[in-house]
Amino acid sequence: MTTIRGATPDDAAAIAIVQVRTWHAAYAGLLPQEHLDRRTVELRTAQWSGRLQSGEEEVFVACDPRGTVVAFATGLASSEPVDGFDGEIGAIYVLPEAQGQGLGKRLLRAVGAALQAEGFQSAWLRVLSDNTPARRFYEKLGAEIVCETTEEIDGFAYREHFYGWRDLSKL
Repeated sequence: MTTIRGATPDDAAAIAIVQVRTWHAAYAGLLPQEHLDRRTVELRTAQWSGRLQSGEEEVFVACDPRGTVVAFATGLASSEPVDGFDGEIGAIYVLPEAQGQGLGKRLLRAVGAALQAEGFQSAWLRVLSDNTPARRFYEKLGAEIVCETTEEIDGFAYREHFYGWRDLSKL
């Protein structure tokens, strides 16, 4: 049975592995390869180490029966003003081989409950507009499209959809 638990600073490298592997699988063909190649496990491990030690966001991991991290999700106060939303789902990544087992749903619910416990009422997230599987996943869980925008990363412009839940208790 896969378990969901709060992440600790010791999970930084495992979270980085999940993030990098999932990025490469999900965004191949959607983002330039050089952009993907710059996201290394070493870089992400250093970033996650700092993030997990700061305690500024809720981070949950899903672990397989051996205790290996196979997915994670984060939640925090909204990082930018999105009308009607006070919280944000900062990240959700599930290894390709662990997808389809309900882990994303369980992780989102854990993050949503943690945000509610901190007094947040709602949360939004961003997703590449061309990432149809992710968009379907959020829509299936009741998220609504909040807005669309164009972002630029590493000189590459791409479209994003913001999705949100106005009432976290319905997540």
